[in-house]
Amino acid sequence: EQSQIFDKFYRGQGWRFQVPGTGLGLSIAKGIIEAHGGKIWVASQPGAGSVFSFSLPASKEEAEE
Repeated sequence: EQSQIFDKFYRGQGWRFQVPGTGLGLSIAKGIIEAHGGKIWVASQPGAGSVFSFSLPASKEEAEE
C-alpha cells in the first residue's frame, strides 16, 4: 500500500471503515512539500507503525538544483 498512500482519497485497507476521514491529508501534505521543492516518504513495519518524514531545501537555489 505504500505506493498508493500519498494518492488522493486513498485510505488503507485495514482502516477504511474504522477511522473517519476522506483520504486527502497525505496527498495535501505531499503537494505542499513538493511545491516547495521538498520530498516526503514513509517507512513502515506491519504491526509496529509508520514513520512519515520529509525534507525541504534550505534555499530557493537549492530547490532549483
